[in-house]
Amino acid sequence: LIQYVKSINCEQEAYPAYEDFIVLPLFALFFPSVRFFLDRFVFEKVGSRMIFGKGHQMMNVNTDERRKKIRKFKESAWKCIYYLSAEILALFVTYNEPWFKNTKYFWVGPGDQVWPDQKIKLKLRGLYMYAGGFYTYSIFALIFWETRRSDFGVSMGHHVATAILIVLSYIFSFEVVQTLDKEKHPVDGPFCYYLFNTLLFCLLVLHIYWWALMYRMLVKQIKSRGKLSEDVRSDSEGEDEHED
Repeated sequence: LIQYVKSINCEQEAYPAYEDFIVLPLFALFFPSVRFFLDRFVFEKVGSRMIFGKGHQMMNVNTDERRKKIRKFKESAWKCIYYLSAEILALFVTYNEPWFKNTKYFWVGPGDQVWPDQKIKLKLRGLYMYAGGFYTYSIFALIFWETRRSDFGVSMGHHVATAILIVLSYIFSFEVVQTLDKEKHPVDGPFCYYLFNTLLFCLLVLHIYWWALMYRMLVKQIKSRGKLSEDVRSDSEGEDEHED
């Protein structure tokens, strides 16, 4: 297995294809497996130590208030781990590419290739599937795993819109080539334009909403002089909680 992994050429270029999506369900199963392991054997212990101090083993952490704090810690720690790993992976994949610093190369290259007839590297396809698998998993985790908070609908809208954008942007990248090559019908440019921009606008609105929440939380922390306060999203936290 190690030799096989070493033999993989991440710089190999190929046209994207539907077969690439075989990997996406594997990532969608990979993330809950990793999260379950970290929740049980890492986050639980680290959270108890950080929240309750050195004497946490002598304390009864099964009270509702303490379990709620541990649950919140584990959710936040998991998101920190994923987004940190995704950022590192994205930088690894994109940093040395010409289009990282010059967006002109989104449409020109590599080599003499010109959009839409462009190949993409294996590592970029892997990044697509990594992110697509995470947001596919996140839709189900939000329903069956995580604590139900007042921004449940907003979070669900974000995950669905992001997953659709990832999948469709990958599909359209090779659908355009196939359509132009076969010359069956013109590419439906206006449809793609409005679809993508509508989804991107929705994400922009959701991010503004979350920035407003973070501002409220920051103000609340300042007023409480740095003391830990309740999550500003937790209006419904006590009504509908999902156990780990």
